[in-house]
Amino acid sequence: MSKGRKYNRGLPLRMYTFFRSYSDIGAPSIAKFAGSIGATVADIESFRKHREFERAYRECSEIRRDYLIDNALCKRFDSSLTKFLLSVEYGMGEATDAGSTLDVKLEVVE
Repeated sequence: MSKGRKYNRGLPLRMYTFFRSYSDIGAPSIAKFAGSIGATVADIESFRKHREFERAYRECSEIRRDYLIDNALCKRFDSSLTKFLLSVEYGMGEATDAGSTLDVKLEVVE
């Protein structure tokens, strides 16, 4: 457990490089990056207050999304699991709220 890792200016590039060059089992994640630098996910979340880190964080999120999609398309990842992960993490699931549905009323006239 980390005792509150301190932010430094090199972390955004380090995180971006981690996500861009990821080749281990599974998919890149914030938890895996945090572990690789001896930090916690909470440490990483606290670094988002730094503008450059927030920018890198968002970019890494997109890299992860693309990684998941590409691996599902190539059938290296299960497509159902990938769909679930994307729907949970990025809100890319099926519409569930009433405002996103289409109501159709049919009236039979004789």
